[in-house]
This record gives sequence, structure tokens and C-alpha cells, in this order.
Amino acid sequence: MFKIFNYANLNDVEFENLCKDIMEKQLSTSLRLFAKGRDGGIDFTDSTITHNIIVQAKHYIGSKFSDLRTTLKKEIDNVNKLKPNQYYLCCGMQLTDANVKEIFDMFSAFMRTDKNIITLREIDEFLQKPENTDVVRKNYKLWLYATNILQEIYNQNTFIDCESLLSDIDEESKYFVQTNIYEQCIDHLDNNGLLMITGGPGVGKTTTSKMLVLYYAAQGFRVRYTTNGDITDIKKSLSHEKECKEIVLLDDCLGQHYFNMKHTQENELLSLIKYVKLSKNKKIILNSRITIFNEAKERSRDFNIFFQEKKIKNYTIDMNNISLIEKAEIFYNHLIYKCIPKEYYNNIKENKNYLKIVQHNNYTPRIIEHVTYEYNYSKVTPELYFKYIMENLIEPNNIWKDEFERRLQDLDRAFLSTLYSLTDTNIDYEVLKKCFESRLYNMKDIDSTIDNCELIVYRLNQSIINIVDNKGGKHIGVINPSVNDYLKSIFFHNNLELQEVRKSICHFKQFERCYKKEELDNVYLSLINNHKANGLDFLTEKQKIYFIVAHVCKFNIKDAFYQQAILNYLCDAYFYYPIQNDWLSHAEIFSLLLNGELYSYYSIIDFILDEDYVSTLLLNLNLEELVFTVKLLNECYKNNNLEVLWFKLVCNNMLNDAIIDHVENIDAAEYCDNYNVGTLIEQNSGYDEDGDFDRQAIINKLKSCVVENIEQEIQEHLLDLDSDIYSNTMLSITDYVSTEGIDNYIDSYFEPDYDDEHGGRGRSSSDGLSEIEAIFER
Repeated sequence: MFKIFNYANLNDVEFENLCKDIMEKQLSTSLRLFAKGRDGGIDFTDSTITHNIIVQAKHYIGSKFSDLRTTLKKEIDNVNKLKPNQYYLCCGMQLTDANVKEIFDMFSAFMRTDKNIITLREIDEFLQKPENTDVVRKNYKLWLYATNILQEIYNQNTFIDCESLLSDIDEESKYFVQTNIYEQCIDHLDNNGLLMITGGPGVGKTTTSKMLVLYYAAQGFRVRYTTNGDITDIKKSLSHEKECKEIVLLDDCLGQHYFNMKHTQENELLSLIKYVKLSKNKKIILNSRITIFNEAKERSRDFNIFFQEKKIKNYTIDMNNISLIEKAEIFYNHLIYKCIPKEYYNNIKENKNYLKIVQHNNYTPRIIEHVTYEYNYSKVTPELYFKYIMENLIEPNNIWKDEFERRLQDLDRAFLSTLYSLTDTNIDYEVLKKCFESRLYNMKDIDSTIDNCELIVYRLNQSIINIVDNKGGKHIGVINPSVNDYLKSIFFHNNLELQEVRKSICHFKQFERCYKKEELDNVYLSLINNHKANGLDFLTEKQKIYFIVAHVCKFNIKDAFYQQAILNYLCDAYFYYPIQNDWLSHAEIFSLLLNGELYSYYSIIDFILDEDYVSTLLLNLNLEELVFTVKLLNECYKNNNLEVLWFKLVCNNMLNDAIIDHVENIDAAEYCDNYNVGTLIEQNSGYDEDGDFDRQAIINKLKSCVVENIEQEIQEHLLDLDSDIYSNTMLSITDYVSTEGIDNYIDSYFEPDYDDEHGGRGRSSSDGLSEIEAIFER
């Protein structure tokens, strides 16, 4: 299919790399750069000794031919000295026949024909040919803009729940360099569909992940995105259509500062990974800081086993593994696309200062991003720009120290402390504003006639915070994770500031971030005893009810004030909200309410004797939750000599519905590991009369085994109940078990393991200093 390539989107280095790739393929030889004068052109040769072939790339996109002519005349003497057998010129301009003839006459002694002059037209014709797709794919921005995917990023049919992902992805794509690590990631995803990217802070994990997502979106994949391991609904939202291509990106999936995942979330994540692994058209990218990844493996047996068995490839982004030329291109892209003034750029070129920058041990893309923002570099004069960059490289942890302590106003600092007290990622603006205004209420000499929050957001936007459009709502977050790293370093070391934040808390999330885990029990007990919990903001009303009742039960609080809250919980919040951190589980709450002092004090008997109340309580529970609840109710009736005639009929109906729902939501593939497919094939005539594999026969046999396994599990659940409660429940589940997962499992069984130990598709990475000089000396 014909594509429109926008060459104007390529800077001079990117255009020159493209020319090198094209000429290497056309000439069937490797080319390398060699030293030359600072004329703005780039010379490639097959040999730096003989110079048999010389290729010169002239960017000149959007320039006049007269400018090109002037430059080429200066080249004639250089070419005469080197005397190549063949001299080629790649030009980023559309040339007339007269232009081509004029250039050919200049270099005819070293050109066989005028075909040695490759214009933008010839470049485009070359790239349009199907056999040259590999060259297009090696040049990221060329295919990225040709697919128009950046123009379609707000298409909700492609990018689902991706507001945070898309907020700055267009801008990030300009600075991105197609490193060998990126190439290896694509090779692995193409063959395995699963990838974990780990590395230190600021080395490019998230950016690389986003660019991988753009690549697959351009290949027709739908995108799902989330941060901090919020994966509850991801698996459910994925299409079950075999032909639907989808990719999931879980950014900072294990937590941003420390391993932050409950056991249920671990199971959900591993289940999601396994599901994707068995789906040919599904892919998943996870990324995490290497320290948190290692902590997760140490603390979670399931994670450790999963990664030890190498079921998922882990690519560590180590800056030592990124070549100097790649570092130089990243730095150059930031300088060029951020339009660094010439006088600042010259300070980078002076004494080849750029070499000291890209060779520095602390070099990371995040530091480069920071020092090339106008807001930051404009604080120093051009003559001190290189020194400013080196200071940030020498002390990378102090990137935000000077900004925070000397350049921000006191209200700005209070605003950032409030933001950090709420989130590692981003938070709804209205939530943040309310919490910040609570903080302002306790501060002195505040001008209340203006909207301080709005002014601060406007002032700090794109310097230290970022505004994100989340489904039409405004969310606020820090501009990159290094801000959170700094805020964390001071948050618990500045006790006075911490106390000020604590005094102004009005949202429950702030407690979890402002107090140590061992302190929270006393804090929550005080909230319950003083009736202050009801005045706090929560994500939902159900979550507030859950919090209150969980702690009333935990601390055995007998207070008539909470009578209505307990009724509301049983009617509206029981098992409706996921278990929160160290709060009592719903099972623990219900057990305490049906036994002992709380049962009597809160008159729970009135609730459990009401058929409508009990029916509402049991409605929409999953099978495990339902069995547990029914068992407790039945025991309570027995222990209190209560005869409830309608109870068994209600339970029977609910159990039938729960069993069907349970079976329909089962991923049958998760049971397939219990069986040896090879043995099943041998024992059950896995081949037809012609010797071909009888796929359907094996699927049916495997389904029969899975059904038997599921039925056994259901029976084990029901055995916790009195037999007369479940005697009429439906136990034939065959028609409700989907064979999709089994089908995918069979496919996976016959797929050969993929060998990761091979090179990527990208160009070779060189650390030659001449190549780096060629980038900056132009």
C-alpha cells in the first residue's frame, strides 16, 4: 500500500541515518562514517583507508538549490583528494533535471552516471517498494508518521483508557531514538507476546514502553493502559474474538517506590499474563524499577517461580548497554526539537563538551530531558550551560533540590506536598484542590481573594507538574517520576512539614501516605472514636462505609452512632468493594457481626430475619463469597434457634446463578497445566486415519478433563453447606465451559520455544567518537 512519508519530520541526523540504510542495501555493502570538515554534510565510506565508495548525505529539506550548490562546490576539492571509485550524493530535496546535470558535471570524474545522485524522489520510490519495508521499519519516525497513528491517538476504538498515556506521547516520540534495546523488545514481543522491562529510575523504561505501544497500534492493535498495577478490569475488558489484536501496557506495575501489590493483585496479574501468553493476538508489556522487581521476586514466591522458569522475558535497560552513539542521538534530539538557542548549543560544542556529557556514568534520558527544558536551562547563562548539565549529572539526586528550595514559593511547596500526599501518579483536580484548600486554611497570611490552587497549577504546569486530560476531567500529576523521588526524600525527613500536611488531611488516601503502617491503627481508632471518619472524602460512598464498618469491627466499637452505617454496609457495600490494604476483609467483618457482642449490640437479628435484606445481601456475590455468607447465616440461625422458612429456597436460586456465572467466567486454559497434552494425544488417538493431528478430538478430551476438575471444585465448595441447602443446584456445567482457552492452549503447546539469543533488526550500535562528533559538529 502506498504510504505518504513526511521527510520534514526527520532532523538532519535521522535523515542521514536513513540515507546510510538505503545506500547499504542498494550497494550491498556496509558503510561507516569517517571524519570530515564541518560543512554540514555527512560522509560514509566502505573503507576509511581506500575510500573506494563515498556517500554524502545532504539534509537540505525545505532549502533552496542555490544553498545546496554553494555547499557542493566546497566539496569538490575534498572529493578530488580522496579519489573514490564511486561517489554518491543523497539529497533531501526535489531536484530538476537541470539541477541533477549541474551536480553531475561537478563530480562526473567520480560518478558513473547521474543515477549516483539520489534525490528525495528516488528515496521515496525506494521506500515505497515492499521489499524495502525493513529499511522503513528501521527508521522509527518515518513509519510512525506515515501510519498517521499520532493523528489517531484519541480514537477510543484503538486507545482505550489511555488518557495518561497519550498526554505527551506525541512530544516524546520526537526525542525517541530507536535503540538496539527497543529492537530486541519488538523481536521478543513479535514471537512471545510477553515482555517485562526493568531498569533504574529515568533510564527510559516508560518511554520505550510507550513507543513499543505506538508501534503495535500502528499494526492494528487496540491498546489498554494502566499505571501502578490497577489491573482489576483489564482482563475482563479484553476481547474474546480470536482475530482482535490487543496490547496491554502496565506501567510501574509493581509500584513506583516500593513493592506495592496485595496477594489478590499478584494472582490477577499472573492470571492476566498467562491469558495473554495463550492468546496469539494479545501482547502485554510490563515495566518496573529493577529494585522493586527484585523485591517482588524476593517477597512473592509466585513471582519468583514465574520469572525463574523464564516464562516471561526480562529486558533490563542498563545505560551501559546503550551505545554512546545512541546516547548522543537522544541528547541531540532534545537539543534540536526543543530549539535550544544557538549560544547555548555552541557551549555544548565548545571543546567537544558533548563527549563528556554522553560519556558520563550518570547519563540518563531523564537528566537530559530535565536540562533541555527552557524553564530549567534559562536559569543559567549560555556560557554556563555545559557546567549546569555536568552539575546535574554529578548530583542527579539534586535535580529538583534547587528548584524546590530556592525557586518555588512557599505555597508552591505546600501544593506539591499535598499532591504527594495523595498520589504517585495523578489525581483528579477537584480532589487535589479540596485537599490543598484544607491545607491553606491552616496557613497564615493567605490571600483568600484569589484562587491560589488555579494560579499555582498554571504557574507550575510543564515545569514541575503536568495536567492530564482524563476522559474529559482534569487530572494533576508531577512532570516525571524524579519529582516524586525528590518529594519522597524530603517528605518523611521534614517533620514540621509532615505534621502540617497531617493536620490538613481531608481525604482517606492521605492517611496511607502520611503515616507509617504501624501508626495507622491508632490513627484509624481515633477517627472512629471521634466520629471524624464520616467527614472524610473517599473514592466512593461504598468505600467510606466499608472503611467505617471494617474498623468498627476491628476495634469492637459499640456506638449507636454507627448503627445506620452497619445497615448500609450490609445492604449496599458487602463484598461490593475490593479489600483495601490492611482493612478487615468482608468475610472477617461478617463473621464478627454475626457473633459475640456486635451481633447483640447492633441488632443484627433484625437484618437476618428480613427476606428482602438477606436477598439483597446475597445478590451478585461470586460463588466463593456466596457459599461463605450462606454458611455463616445458616450457622447463625442454628446457634440462635431461628427458624427461617424462606432461607433455603433463596439460597438454592442464588447458588444456581452463582455456579453458572462462575463457570462462564472461568479461563479453562488455567486448568490445562494440570494435564500432559502429549500423553492425552497418545492415549486418546490424537491422530486421524490419515495420520493428521485430530485437533478437535483432543480439545474435546481436554475439555472433558477440565469440566470434571471444575465440577469437583464446585462440589468441594458446596460441601461447606448443609446438603439440603444445595441439593437442587445444577451440577451439569459442560455447556457453560468455553473451549476458547483450551483451543489457545493447544496452539501454544505445538509452538516451538523462541530463542531470545539473537540480534535485533536495528542498525549496529557503534561507540566511535567520530560518529558522535559528526552529530554535533554541523
